[in-house]
Amino acid sequence: MEIKTILNSLVDLFFPMRCVHCSDVIQSTQYLCVSCVGNLTFTHWQFDENNRAFKQLYQYCKVEECYSLLHFNKQNPTQSLLHELKYKNRPEIGQELARLVKLDLSDYDGIIPVPIHQKRLRERGYNQVDGFAKELARINHIPFMDNVLKRVHFNSSQVFKNKQERLKDMEAAFELADKSIKGHFIIIDDLLTTGATLSQAVKTFNGITDVKISVITIACA
Repeated sequence: MEIKTILNSLVDLFFPMRCVHCSDVIQSTQYLCVSCVGNLTFTHWQFDENNRAFKQLYQYCKVEECYSLLHFNKQNPTQSLLHELKYKNRPEIGQELARLVKLDLSDYDGIIPVPIHQKRLRERGYNQVDGFAKELARINHIPFMDNVLKRVHFNSSQVFKNKQERLKDMEAAFELADKSIKGHFIIIDDLLTTGATLSQAVKTFNGITDVKISVITIACA
């Protein structure tokens, strides 16, 4: 144990952890410095119909409730956290953020992550929302269901597309791998922007009898 402690101290000395947003030196168990944590903008929303996420999605699909943990703003620490999560394989960031979601989800029937296409999965090696979704499922003692929804179309990056282009590009992007499910499920994604991806994921379930869908995202733009 002493040798491990010494080695960890040497690593911290010569290869210190840095804030993912401003690059200040931080403790190895952290991701943001104190200043950047203070600049995170939490929504403080309820899990219901009375927020911007619900209004954004409801114009395209039938959804029961929506919730986002954080507001997303460019150049904000939230953007840096999501970048690390999506491109640097940092599932522990998603897990930590899930612990900040103070909602009782125990009455729901399962958590379904928005899947990425198999080609993207082979390139990246992971789905960035899995850590967040798995931790929410664990905390609330409900199933993590990553075998229900399947991404069937490989789409190019949505970053430089406008709203209509994104909506068109995402048409029929998903299909159900299991059409026998019944209950009220929560679809999980990292970021809600135009709603193109999430609305198509939700619409995949809208024709299934006895299925209700709600949505939780890490952030909402």
